[in-house]
Amino acid sequence: MKAKKFISAVSALVMTASAMATCVSVSAAGEDVILSGDQIECKAGAKFSLSVNLAELNGEAGQGFSGCEFAIEYDPSMITIDEVVEGAVLKNTNATAAELETSPNIGDEVTMVNKQEYNCFDYNVVKGDGKNTIALLWCTGLESTKYWAKTEGKLLTLNGTVSKDVKADTKIPVKIVPISRDGNEDIIFGYVNGTTDKVYSAAVAQDGLITVVANPPADDDYTKYTPLWGDVNDDGSVSAADLVAMIRYMLDPEEAAVTHQGQVNGNLDQADGNTEFDSPDILGAYDLVLLKKLLVEDITDEIFPVTSR
Repeated sequence: MKAKKFISAVSALVMTASAMATCVSVSAAGEDVILSGDQIECKAGAKFSLSVNLAELNGEAGQGFSGCEFAIEYDPSMITIDEVVEGAVLKNTNATAAELETSPNIGDEVTMVNKQEYNCFDYNVVKGDGKNTIALLWCTGLESTKYWAKTEGKLLTLNGTVSKDVKADTKIPVKIVPISRDGNEDIIFGYVNGTTDKVYSAAVAQDGLITVVANPPADDDYTKYTPLWGDVNDDGSVSAADLVAMIRYMLDPEEAAVTHQGQVNGNLDQADGNTEFDSPDILGAYDLVLLKKLLVEDITDEIFPVTSR
């Protein structure tokens, strides 16, 4: 398979859309392909993962598809989207690996837009006035249905961050829409197989939605917590998992999501006088050294907290 075959398959699928256009209905009833976005909650300033799911493949669409294209529309003042990751529905086709095996040089012949290495899945972020659109495309030039997508489930995942100044109870839509292009008004799923072109009818059962929830009021009274020394992940025991939790906290306190109780438990070294829950230094390098020693029984928890060095 040459790169031109891959490109022609993409072009044919797009051209077929204009010849066999089927409008995306507000109602998903009776459509071949039904998409659904996750409904999630997230705090302002926090990271999120929101998936777009292939909810149903009906009728002929049950045999699968060799290509699809649609877009995601969102307000960039509310959220940023850092990456788009293909889900199991696309990844489990093994189409990318098969294309590379069939044509090892295809990665040199085809330039990806946002994927660094050759992949049947690619996307492009288009910035607009008050909204951003991510155009998404998955397509294989392989004719064998063995490499078509034919299962329901997670199609792709959007990883991003909610803006820090978004107020609690704000609802942020993440819309699933057609790619805005001359002559195209449709979300496209279909196949190109030899001389046979087919585009299935498609609809969105529900768009993605992020509901911003309030940060719980901080209970910053350090003295009210009774420590279980070393239990950083706050699961009631001390193990190597707590070492992992402490390292993750040191790398990214917000992402690690260690509880106040876990911070108290892990604050083995208090010679630095740091007992501030909002400080990234409450768990530091010396706390890590002490936890390692505790885990290998080089010391006992009777020495904690360490108040001088």
